Amino acid sequence: MKKFKKNRYTPYIIMILLIAIISIPIFTMDLNLNNEAVLHMSRFVAIDEVIKDGIFPPIINYKFMEGFGYALNLFYGPITTYIPIILLNIFNTAGMAFKVFTVLTLILSAITMYKFMLSVTKRRLVALIAALIYISVPYKLSNIYSRNAIGEYTAFIFIPVFFEGLYNLINADKKKHYLLIIGIVGLVLSHTITTLYTAFFAIIYLILNIRKLKDAEIWKKAIIDILISFLICAFYAIPLLEHNLSGDYAIFAEDKMGTNGESVYSTTLGFKELFANEVGDQEIRFSLGLVLCFLAFLTIFCIKKVKKENEKIYSDFLILSIISLFMCTKLFPWMIMPSFLTVIQFAWRNIGFFTFFISLVCSMNAVIFAENILKKNLLKETFLFGIIFGIFVFAFLGVLRDFRFDDVSKESVLDKRIREGEKVGTYQINREYLPLKAINNKKYLTSRENKTYVLSGNAEIISEKKEKLTDEIIINNLQEETVLELPFLYYLGYDVTATYEDGKVEKLDVTESDNGFISVKIKNSKQVKINVKYTGTILEKASYIISAIGIIVCISYILKEGKFYEREKRKKNI
Repeated sequence: MKKFKKNRYTPYIIMILLIAIISIPIFTMDLNLNNEAVLHMSRFVAIDEVIKDGIFPPIINYKFMEGFGYALNLFYGPITTYIPIILLNIFNTAGMAFKVFTVLTLILSAITMYKFMLSVTKRRLVALIAALIYISVPYKLSNIYSRNAIGEYTAFIFIPVFFEGLYNLINADKKKHYLLIIGIVGLVLSHTITTLYTAFFAIIYLILNIRKLKDAEIWKKAIIDILISFLICAFYAIPLLEHNLSGDYAIFAEDKMGTNGESVYSTTLGFKELFANEVGDQEIRFSLGLVLCFLAFLTIFCIKKVKKENEKIYSDFLILSIISLFMCTKLFPWMIMPSFLTVIQFAWRNIGFFTFFISLVCSMNAVIFAENILKKNLLKETFLFGIIFGIFVFAFLGVLRDFRFDDVSKESVLDKRIREGEKVGTYQINREYLPLKAINNKKYLTSRENKTYVLSGNAEIISEKKEKLTDEIIINNLQEETVLELPFLYYLGYDVTATYEDGKVEKLDVTESDNGFISVKIKNSKQVKINVKYTGTILEKASYIISAIGIIVCISYILKEGKFYEREKRKKNI
């Protein structure tokens, strides 16, 4: 184990070897056979097509939901959209883009966990063991192979980054507090639920360190970091918030998404699930794993032997481990929890946070046990080698069941079907981002023709030319207060104008019909031309400017901070 002290690259080589073992099965399978993966691959191809068509912002895809336009990109984190799209244009198929992106998330998760632990313990071996545990627990493998939970496992790149920034701000020299910005931005742009729960556990961590929060400098830097993070994320957060406040969508409905106490409680785990066979055939493996359980058990022997400088972070993360695991179980009172906690949908998602917190405890236990209890070099090195080898073995056994030697050449069929097809049906994609009225009336959605309907009043539609997210309708003999339902699902940002026979142009107010489509009311006229175009809202456009400002402010702030610390360093050396 002396190599870890001499060669800084050895831990990275070991991490890459484990990632290679974990990743092999994903390249042997046809992801078209994985329902959740198909959703994401369809998303990559569809948004890529929208961007190439010059439609900006690329939020609504015009082929989805029977061709009525579906704002899939409004609700998914941009990191899990645009990076795979770049990879799609490199590798030519959405399947390969998905696979390469997944491997990148594993590599980055390992690196960020390793860097975090190295900054805390200054021990490469401890950092390595933590990183190996973090990326290889059964739940992590299930996220990749069973759930294809791209948003969730992408967000787990940034949890260590966030906590490294927080730790540096509270316990160290504050020079790396900017990692808070990277962590927050990465989390927000990856997965909303993980972001909210990271904030929740961060608050508990701050409470555990409340005595250190008397330093005004901590508050000053934290507030600045948070404000800059929100500025950068504005392009994603503002349109999302605007739709939440101005419309009713299934994603925000507790009964549709299972985000109430009763639904979350039904997803809690028992002793049997947590300590089940980690290489079993369960669809989602909730088992904590033999190596992790063994190392956690060593806490009994190691807790009093932790070095003084690491005692606080060790005890804090042990407490956070217990809390996060408790929240997975039937003992936790989900029925009376507030909505900001029940938004998690599945109580077992907390296993991901448990893994993060317990990785620190377990990796420190491994080295403390070897150095303070086994002591003898041969025993010590054999034990530590056995731990790393055990992680490799169980990771391999964990993915062994996922080996499927499919004909991966068929993956391109999905790309071709979406690009060449005129529309994607209601049941060929997820539906939780539909307007609530539309999801409650799916029969209407699937049977509706792709044209304008007259809901009330009298009007004769002479011609209609709908193309992508635009429409042109010529109407004769309109009665007063005629209401039209246009062939677009209701999302904010559609611009509808009426050009009357006298040449007068009027911008029409867009409302939501009882069926979840956009509707307009038109006054009396012999003839009128209706033009529809998706342009995005004013707030949406402003959000891009705000984000651009946020990036400039962030760069300037980090550079200024760097110069300040450099000056302070020079003063000390004088």
